[in-house]
Parts: sequence; C-alpha cells; structure tokens
Amino acid sequence: MINNRKIKLINSLKRKKNRIEEGLFVVEGEKNIEELLDSDFQIFEIYATDDWLSDVEHIKISSKDLGRITSLSTPNKVLALVKIPNLNSINTGITSLVIDGVNDPGNLGTIIRAANWFGIKQIICSSNSVDKFNPKVIMASMGSIFKTDVIYTDLHKFLLDSKLPVYGALLQGESIYDLNINSPCSFLLGSESHGISAELIPLITNKTTIPGGKNTESLNLGVSAAIYCSEYFKQNSI
Repeated sequence: MINNRKIKLINSLKRKKNRIEEGLFVVEGEKNIEELLDSDFQIFEIYATDDWLSDVEHIKISSKDLGRITSLSTPNKVLALVKIPNLNSINTGITSLVIDGVNDPGNLGTIIRAANWFGIKQIICSSNSVDKFNPKVIMASMGSIFKTDVIYTDLHKFLLDSKLPVYGALLQGESIYDLNINSPCSFLLGSESHGISAELIPLITNKTTIPGGKNTESLNLGVSAAIYCSEYFKQNSI
C-alpha cells in the first residue's frame, strides 16, 4: 500500500528543490532498477506491482497507484526512492568529458550513457547544467548514472587545475578523426545554443571539430559527445 502523503512526496521529487530538501531522487523501470541494485547507491524504498518478479524487499502497489507517482507516460512495474549520495570528489588526473551548459535532460542522460559505454568514468558539468537526478536524465542514462561520476563545478578552475590537454569541440578546428589523442585528457563540449563559453576558449589546447555534411547547423550535443567518446576509445583501448 501507498498513502497519499507518500504519493505527494514522490511527485514532489520531480523538482530539484524538493530533491535537495528531501535528500532523495526517483529511479524508474526494470533496467534502471537492475543497475541500481548492482551499485553502491543507498535505496530508501522500492514500490512495485505484482508483475515485478524479484526477491528484493519492496512495497507492493497497484498499477493504478504506480500511475499516480510515475514520470513516464507508461508506468514500468517498479519505482525506487534513492538517497542522494555525498558529493563526488573530482579527479583532475583522468580523462573527463567536460560539459558546458547542458540544459536538456535527455542530452545529459545520453552523454552519461555514452561515457559509460566507452569507459570514461568522469563527467564534469558547469553549475548551470541540468540536475543529474532529474527523472528524465535517470531514464535516458539507462542505469549508467550509477557507474559514472557526474560532478558540477567551475569549469574554468577545473581545466586550469587538471593541466591536461583540452580538446574543444568547435565548428572550426582539426578533424577529431585526424588527431592522436593524448590520454589522459579533457573533452570540452558546449551547449547547442551557445557553444563553449568565451572564458573557456583560451584554455583549449586542441581546437577540434566533427567533419560532416553541410545540411544542418550543428550536431546534437549527446551525439557529439558520443563521437568524441568513441574516438577516444578507439585510440586508447587495448
């Protein structure tokens, strides 16, 4: 059973302010819950319908009640409340995706998923980026949020402190496919609307671009990040 008070709480967690106040975020769907259970994240409660087949302790609810707390257009059997972990510490000595101003939750989720697939363990986001615990980010990451450190900080300070090569994604630059990528390094990508902030441009050591057709203004940020991750993996995998 789930009462109205808990329904109100869960629905309130769709807003960042409430997630911070309660110290909780929501995870939905069997795939995401599977990855959650295999992680070190601390689960507060799990709610599931009878057709979720698992031995994990959970509170049974009806499909109707799941529909009252879901962020999805079609509820997916199971929903968990998870405790927001303590802030990750930044590692300035490893390869990182550095994302300047990602506002779309689907894009950030895709970036997290791509980074995890290609073995990049750390994503550094500017403080004005979308919250990594936004329900749409969680869904788009398909569980990769539990395997990848996503940290918010001052990008200018991070890039100065890291002292690593910075490959900036720009409209003009050397083709990413022609580079010999030094590892570790930072891949700096800006928002689709505004690109990389002017204050960060002088910190780029290698101006790069993704060559392609001229039939569109730019690539989707998530797609661009995946291409950089793929090229890094190709050159640095054993």
